[in-house]
Amino acid sequence: MNFKKRISFWFLGSLLLSFHTYATDNLPDTQEQETTSAPKIGVPYSNRNFRGPDPTPSSVYNFLNPADRQTTGAAAFVNNVLDNIQISGTIRLLTIYRNMDKYYTDMQSSPKNISIYDYPLTSVGTNVGGGFPQLEFNMTSRISPRFLFNVGYSFANTMTGGTAPVGSNNTASSRQNLFFNGKINAGAIRFDISAGGVIWSSLSNFTMSQAQYRDSYFNRLPWDWYRNSSLRYEEYYSLSRNIGGQANGLSPLLGFVAKTDILPLGVKITTLYGRTNTNVPVGLFTTHYPSYTVGVRVEKIIFTRYVAGKVGFNYRGKFSEESAAGGVANNQEMYTLDFNLKVRKIRFAGEGGTSMLKNRLIGDIPTDVASAHTQQGYGFSLKAELDRDLTTLPISLEYYHIDKWMVSQDGAIINSNPKTLAQGSDQLYDLFFQQNLAQEIGVLVNNRQGINLKAEKNVGKLKIQFGAAWSKDLTNLGDTVTFQHRVNSFSRSRFHPWFNAGGNYGRLKSNWLRTYEIVTITDKANGISTDYLKGYSAMELFLKYKITLFSRDLILLNYNSYNSVDDHLKVLGTDNSSFIRVFFEDFTASYKLTKKVSVVGNFGLERAVGGDRTQTVSATDNRHINQFGHAYALGVDYDFAKNAGLHIRHTWMDHKDRNFDRDQFKGTETNVELKIFF
Repeated sequence: MNFKKRISFWFLGSLLLSFHTYATDNLPDTQEQETTSAPKIGVPYSNRNFRGPDPTPSSVYNFLNPADRQTTGAAAFVNNVLDNIQISGTIRLLTIYRNMDKYYTDMQSSPKNISIYDYPLTSVGTNVGGGFPQLEFNMTSRISPRFLFNVGYSFANTMTGGTAPVGSNNTASSRQNLFFNGKINAGAIRFDISAGGVIWSSLSNFTMSQAQYRDSYFNRLPWDWYRNSSLRYEEYYSLSRNIGGQANGLSPLLGFVAKTDILPLGVKITTLYGRTNTNVPVGLFTTHYPSYTVGVRVEKIIFTRYVAGKVGFNYRGKFSEESAAGGVANNQEMYTLDFNLKVRKIRFAGEGGTSMLKNRLIGDIPTDVASAHTQQGYGFSLKAELDRDLTTLPISLEYYHIDKWMVSQDGAIINSNPKTLAQGSDQLYDLFFQQNLAQEIGVLVNNRQGINLKAEKNVGKLKIQFGAAWSKDLTNLGDTVTFQHRVNSFSRSRFHPWFNAGGNYGRLKSNWLRTYEIVTITDKANGISTDYLKGYSAMELFLKYKITLFSRDLILLNYNSYNSVDDHLKVLGTDNSSFIRVFFEDFTASYKLTKKVSVVGNFGLERAVGGDRTQTVSATDNRHINQFGHAYALGVDYDFAKNAGLHIRHTWMDHKDRNFDRDQFKGTETNVELKIFF
């Protein structure tokens, strides 16, 4: 029996065993009951459980008259279900008005544009953002003391207010999803089964996860649902981690997830099957693309006198064909072993494994569409963190070595290899291909080896976080460099979303909440040797401070980053010999005016300079990119109830390249969001 069949039998067996356990009702009375808990902060569109805080008594509905209750038989079972129904959810209305004085000619909306959505949704509802809804509704009932059942519904629209292409963005349509989840506590074994969409899922960092980016502290983000505004900025100040990470390192899935927790052995088994946002190309807009994803994780808890943590074995496979017409395979498989162990006061974590890829691009003759070729890769990462009790300066250091064939677009490794695209040859709409990326600190990229360093220190009320990263290519994959535009990132990413050749010069790539630009290196055209391995350097400094002003808290957040890419590894590139240098400054201030009203302001500055060996304006004009971008923004948050708020953001934005004259835009954008959760 091959591996894919074994996975299918295991998944089916998990489902049958779960329902058999409930049907026999062989559950010990003394087992501790599970309870519904509030969702983790930072998790958007949680269709896997939808839940807000534990419902108050007013949220538990008895639909039958207590006097008419039956105490035995089927009626008693129905009565028990209705007695224990808990309702939770979110209503979120967002209106965005954009008014552009200058703009790119390929912008997919009119200069004056009103929309009532976060972002365009793909037809399968599993885009990078997962398709953030306007409505989530969940009903939970404890059918028996050991069985918990959830039914969820979500709704989102695609009313963009746009004008192109061919009027498609004028269409008012909707995306609706159903979600089901059952939890069974069978004493020594617990089962958790989910079906529908969108199920946010994870196996391991390499196999199924997401890269951990740093998001804007000013913009209202979809996952800021279950907390009020002042608490949001209090947590930005007090917590060390970046709580704005997209979906907290989870991948969206339409399909099935089964989890089996064998408590006496300390073993947890996860199996999944379905479609993620890498199974269906955004550019094809079809729900019938021949592609599916399977995954398995077996995790073992380790707890001894000296060591505590877990180890896990992971498998993720994506099986598809290169196009909707079919015929040529484009498959990915990855096997890894990961661990997260605390030994005394030092935490060690890491992952290593191998990847098998099959597609026609891997071969020596890319135009040979008659067959697919196979390639194998490997990679690993090792990380050590010093405990706060061990040192006054908490430090984490990570080393990674990941070759160009180590690929899982559902994982946290950014793909820089053009021969392993998520959608075969559809490079214009591949959301996960970032060749020679000047990455953020902590983000992993394949075809690289490097280190990530992070440290933090508190000096009174001043909190200091420092980060640095250095990495180097393992092979030379091309004559381009990719860098991120971080000022006005949310607005820019919606100018021409999901496209990799946007802007007036065809150099812009747009993903969820992010815009990138591709810079071409001209060494080969100028007769300069390209036999070198690019070096990538980055540093960041994040300062956080809280003071009391007129008996109210004022929170100040100042973030700076600097990136450079060179033809060899440097501590930091500082002159025109670097291919690209990018500086980013972001300052945010939040002030709590009253118990219910807060005001927030933001200033952003970005500077990007191309080196002497990069693309020029023309054959006779030797000037390179020389860009400035700004953001000036104000906002008001009004929490008119403990579970409801009105949030307004207004931004003045501009961008200009002093040398490439057509690369400029200028305008304003206003966001108004009404958020209610229950």
